[in-house]
Amino acid sequence: MSPMPLYTPQAVRSAELPLIAKRGEQLMRQAAAAVAHAALDMLRQRRTAAAAGARVLVLCGTGGNGGDALYAAYELKRRGAYVTVWATGKSLHQPALDLLQPQRIAGVGFAADFAIADVQQADLIIDGIVGIGAHGGLKDAAAVAASLVVTHKRAPVLAVDIPSGVSPMTGILHSNGIAADRTVTFGALKPAHALGSDVCGKVELHGLGIDAQLAMVPPWGRVITKDDLRAWPVPGRLSNKYTGGVTGIHAGSAKYPGAAVLCVSGAVRATSPMVRYAGPAKKAVLARHPEVVATTTPTDAGSVDCWVTGPGIGESDANLRWLIEQNVPLIVDADALTALAHDEHLRHRLAARTQLTVLTPHDGEYARMMGRPPGNDRIGAARALAVKLGCCVLLKGRITVVATSAEAFVIDAESSWAATPGSGDVLSGIIGAAVAHRAEPLSVALAAKLHAEAARSLQGPAPASDLALAITTTLKGTTTPP
Repeated sequence: MSPMPLYTPQAVRSAELPLIAKRGEQLMRQAAAAVAHAALDMLRQRRTAAAAGARVLVLCGTGGNGGDALYAAYELKRRGAYVTVWATGKSLHQPALDLLQPQRIAGVGFAADFAIADVQQADLIIDGIVGIGAHGGLKDAAAVAASLVVTHKRAPVLAVDIPSGVSPMTGILHSNGIAADRTVTFGALKPAHALGSDVCGKVELHGLGIDAQLAMVPPWGRVITKDDLRAWPVPGRLSNKYTGGVTGIHAGSAKYPGAAVLCVSGAVRATSPMVRYAGPAKKAVLARHPEVVATTTPTDAGSVDCWVTGPGIGESDANLRWLIEQNVPLIVDADALTALAHDEHLRHRLAARTQLTVLTPHDGEYARMMGRPPGNDRIGAARALAVKLGCCVLLKGRITVVATSAEAFVIDAESSWAATPGSGDVLSGIIGAAVAHRAEPLSVALAAKLHAEAARSLQGPAPASDLALAITTTLKGTTTPP
């Protein structure tokens, strides 16, 4: 099963158009029912009586999101909630508005002015100001309403499709946007739901019957979840120490022997059947991992299915040129990235490779390679470097992006506990083990998720050596037996 696809707002809107033309109002009521269901669940977590007597503030814009929010308000009122509507535009969705007119249904108030008390007294706030078609920050009445909510809210926020003021493509929250505790979206996940998980909160996807239409469009990217680790390679009945891939690791130096140990630990713990180490930290590596076949130079290491280079080797390492010329996949990390940034000839040789090449920069290393920081569009940034050097790029961060010129994956670490010295060395080893088994970008993305899950399992600050140990227990809980 493939990881969950992400689609651009344009792709989703195009897929929706035929259905909207046939049964647009029905689809809106369907979406509103999902919003109301989520709202009831959130109220239930705060109040014994759930909707009965609850105060709900509904922020409504002029588009489809506003219509969804109004219909959801109607459903909540039917269950006993007191609903206050803040209209941020001059014209609201008329059919939903007709249902909610005060003369037709009691207990729904349309506020003439935005009162701070409405925000402070609310048990829940529903954000239906703008949707996935919005660009830039909020303006005019929408900006005023959002500012009051952000400043004075005491209740959780439920967003319709996407939090208002969040860029649908980058997940960046503009200065006057509203971060949500939960988001209900429709049809397909959009980039912001993966890239902006910290501002979207818990994301729930509800289908609208457009899967067939979306299947005809290449996804913008895919999001990797813990469930996807079930595809992590496990040995079969006829497997031996070579069939799962042999990982070669060139890492460490007299100054940084620990980088070699951590990188090797990542590969060994990620179930690479055989690991060959080549470098000056041979003694330290064997002391920790006697099962590793070790030598001092890559040329003496023997046959491998993938090379990992960079952690702790120093920027003037003489072996990088030889490794680039080898006809096997190559993972380039840390000091090797800096060496590439300073050597145009090496970059040309790297771009000429035919085997999978994976670069794993953090933001600083990316800036040295490209002459500018990644910026807000991390997928675009990773793809730009991938296109420039004909490789696969893993751009590290709380939200990690893996991209080639043709595909992209997003991995949410869900915390930043892995931002610790040596953590990247462990990650390089995990990637090497995954790519040695199957040389494709998805393997790189799964390696990043395994690393993130291992860090999360530690439930707090921990050294990179503990993170490496956690790989084994993480795999026990996620992989599918052969």
